[in-house]
Amino acid sequence: MSKQIPWIRIFVVGVVIVAGRSRLPLLVVALILAASPVGAQIQPGRIYTGGEQIGEPSLGLALTLPGGWRGALSPDGSSFLMESETGGGYMVVIAEEGTEAEARALMAEPLDVGDGVVLRPDGEVRQIASGHLSAGYTVTGVPTQMVGTVDVRLTQGGLAVAFILLSPPAASEPHLEDMRELALSLGVTDPIAQGAGGSDEWEPYMRGRYLARFYTQTGYTESTELWLCSDGSFYFNDQSGGFGGGASGAVQGAGNGRWSATGAGASGTLNLDWSGGGRSTWALEYDYDEDRLFVNGQRMLRGENERCS
Repeated sequence: MSKQIPWIRIFVVGVVIVAGRSRLPLLVVALILAASPVGAQIQPGRIYTGGEQIGEPSLGLALTLPGGWRGALSPDGSSFLMESETGGGYMVVIAEEGTEAEARALMAEPLDVGDGVVLRPDGEVRQIASGHLSAGYTVTGVPTQMVGTVDVRLTQGGLAVAFILLSPPAASEPHLEDMRELALSLGVTDPIAQGAGGSDEWEPYMRGRYLARFYTQTGYTESTELWLCSDGSFYFNDQSGGFGGGASGAVQGAGNGRWSATGAGASGTLNLDWSGGGRSTWALEYDYDEDRLFVNGQRMLRGENERCS
């Protein structure tokens, strides 16, 4: 029997890895990569390359991408995925509250990562440094031969940061060196709290925001982007498309107008008055425990507003 990994599912299809939605609360490394305690916030939809330092100060963790790798935020914002630019290897990095004993117990069992892909231990869980565990795995259920390694670094704040590597045997040693470089770059600082504005009022919190949602499935993509300008104007862009049955199709919507927000605390309302006429009223929800924003029932990622201030 294999144990289903509680914090992530990985689907390996050819040379593409896509992260599925987690079932338990997690702190996503995609939102914690940082050059310093005030590192630049990661941008949804952007691909990052080796040496870049990006992050989210509110979570207080820091990492630097190793050379020869590129990565991006998963479409639902639940994980950060990386692939080797040369050797067909893949990494997923996540963080979860956990103790050393819990990490050891999980790493010692077969890890079911979904869609028939299972990582089976081929040795004992080793401590390679203080607060740094490692275990090797054989990988079954993939179309090409791969070997796996899982490293976990434990922080004094009670987090277990996991680094999952899948690599073809011929490239496993250099890829493992790259993963260790990534793991050793982990730094921990005091989190900087970020709530829905200092007064918890929605209007000042939403002012100047760029919000985005991306969704990808085989042959189909969706993207929704919303710019809320400080002068009260807004811009909206919504696109979807895919391929099927020998034909391609795309749907695109765009608009602009004036916006306002009402309410305070965990819930509020976003009003969009479209320049072409009509009003949209969308519910706003803020999850204080996990620092997540929902607009009209959809989780939205917050990025840097490069269109309007």
